[in-house]
Amino acid sequence: MPLKKAAESSLGPPRSETPQWLQRIFVGAGLLVVGKWAASLFSSGWMSDSTLDHVKDSVGGQSSDPYLSNLTEPWSKITPSKEIEYHDCFGDFQCARLDLPMDWNNTEPGDPRVGLAVIKLAARVPVTDSRYGGLLWVQIGGPGSSGVDFIIKHGKTYQMIVDSDVDPSLDDIDIHISPKYYDILGMDPRGVNNTTPRYSCFPTAASRDIWTLQSGAQGISGSSDDAFNNVFERTKALSEGCSKRVAGGENVEDKLAYHMNTSPVVADMVEVLERHGQWREKQALASIGQSSGHYATAAKERTKWQKGEEKLLYWGLSYGTVLGANFATMQPHRIERAVIDGVADAEDFARGEWFTNLQDTDKIIPKVCEYCDRAGPDKCDLYTEGGAQAISDKFEDTVNSLYENPIGVPATGSMAPDLITYSDVMSAIRPALYGPIGYFPDFARMLNDLSKGNGTSLAMVKQASQRVSTPSEECLDAPPYAPGCRTPGPETQLAILCTDGDFRTYEMSKADYGAYADELRRQSRWLGESWAHIRMQCVGYDVRPKWRVPGPFTGQTAKPMLILGNTHDPVTPIRNAHTMASRWPGSVVLASDGEGHCMFSSPNLCMARYIRKYFQTGGMPPKGTVCEANERPFIGVTKPPEEGEEALLERLRSDARTYPE
Repeated sequence: MPLKKAAESSLGPPRSETPQWLQRIFVGAGLLVVGKWAASLFSSGWMSDSTLDHVKDSVGGQSSDPYLSNLTEPWSKITPSKEIEYHDCFGDFQCARLDLPMDWNNTEPGDPRVGLAVIKLAARVPVTDSRYGGLLWVQIGGPGSSGVDFIIKHGKTYQMIVDSDVDPSLDDIDIHISPKYYDILGMDPRGVNNTTPRYSCFPTAASRDIWTLQSGAQGISGSSDDAFNNVFERTKALSEGCSKRVAGGENVEDKLAYHMNTSPVVADMVEVLERHGQWREKQALASIGQSSGHYATAAKERTKWQKGEEKLLYWGLSYGTVLGANFATMQPHRIERAVIDGVADAEDFARGEWFTNLQDTDKIIPKVCEYCDRAGPDKCDLYTEGGAQAISDKFEDTVNSLYENPIGVPATGSMAPDLITYSDVMSAIRPALYGPIGYFPDFARMLNDLSKGNGTSLAMVKQASQRVSTPSEECLDAPPYAPGCRTPGPETQLAILCTDGDFRTYEMSKADYGAYADELRRQSRWLGESWAHIRMQCVGYDVRPKWRVPGPFTGQTAKPMLILGNTHDPVTPIRNAHTMASRWPGSVVLASDGEGHCMFSSPNLCMARYIRKYFQTGGMPPKGTVCEANERPFIGVTKPPEEGEEALLERLRSDARTYPE
């Protein structure tokens, strides 16, 4: 509700479930949830439409039906195995499905299994090359986001940052340089996307579509007098339904709910590392064959599988930082290099409180309005004379006006009629805060239209993303909850974060949640209401994980970690980075003076240089380093690249326009 009205409410209702069109813009309601404006991230196929488009572009724009068929079903053609067996997929990538126990504390034959989907972008040198740096694990957040999708879209950028800038094909290089080149790997965690079994609380994909459409029509908290009661009871009904299905134990898929929290995922990661070490050794032996001599002996030694001791090279984003903190707590001796980017407080996450996220959120709007003023009307549609404050006032007034006066949008030749509400625009603010460079220009255009009573542009965004499920003929005739017909949905996030948190924090009354929402609303005008819903998802969800490490998350890692943070991050404030560093001796915070969530939201070559140095040599930046961003929202490039960095800057700028998706 508008700020003035919010102050009048002592029982401010938490946010409703995210409208369907926003669910298709960002994945779930967690830490890293932004997507393209019109992307369908919860598609009925194996992968989001935006990913398919990205892959087609990256491999030459092929678009024949057979090609699309191969894109949507690589995983069904790969049988899970207990050793990693990579298969070419998605153009330049390799896919594998690893057969893992569902319960790591009960691995008897015949017990339920997980088919973990992993994807790898191969290093630019073979494993036998002395310049092979190893396997860098990049993990996106959520929780519940697809690491497979993320690597397809952004893996080449990560490789470009961490690899040496020396072309590996060059022979004439300084003999004192020892460049390194890395494999880049990501996974779909348990219950997510391509990993099987999938977690689902809906009997069919269509039933989930109906539920989310109803939630969107209901509106966010404060949008009506009845919103709080409706939201609370709807959310509780979903969580209780999930719990009852798990407790009924009707099939093996539902048992997964006991094993989706972060601790078993750390065990999955360890197994992937071990199996990759095994694969590396086999690849080397197959390549070297019967060769002898110094080179062959040295290559065999370098590539030998270090059983039980394979090390982790890691770059975790958002919830991926929670996963990194859990790994560093449970397996500190395995940390070889770890970049923690966009830091969530792992202790706060484990308590299930979500109190340490919104401290810097509302600082972003004034900064973006300042950039809008500097850029002028040609680059910022929200521009108005009177400076940044006048633009900020226009922003707030436009949003508030929709509370009392929604805008009807008549049908056109290509668009159905629609209604733009306060709920719609408040929900759309979130992606703009996460990725100001990529999303604020479009958002400013929509706000400017709304200020003139025109909701067409926002209606187009909604309708481009409101795609109903299109199940196969087999799934149309399948019984409810059929394993082969389960589709990924937002309840995956619920299952992860609710089994990670302390259950005492979820046993709260309706009044307790009103007070909790009031506190978060005081933290942030723009995201407080939506943030309250994250914790509310767990009301009525009483699935207790079989294995959970509650913390504390601290210790001495084998090698120190590099911790990244933006000075204006909407959901992982820079103070969290310093908190993390204080718990892990030797760790160093590297800051970017940019806006948005995680490094890639704000192109920054200075940060990229330090990260490359860290992965190449282990070298750390001086404590207190703050890197100047190379680009600002609306304005464009404000700090040109140094010689030789032009290509990297262009890639970072391109990713910032679709990051994170």
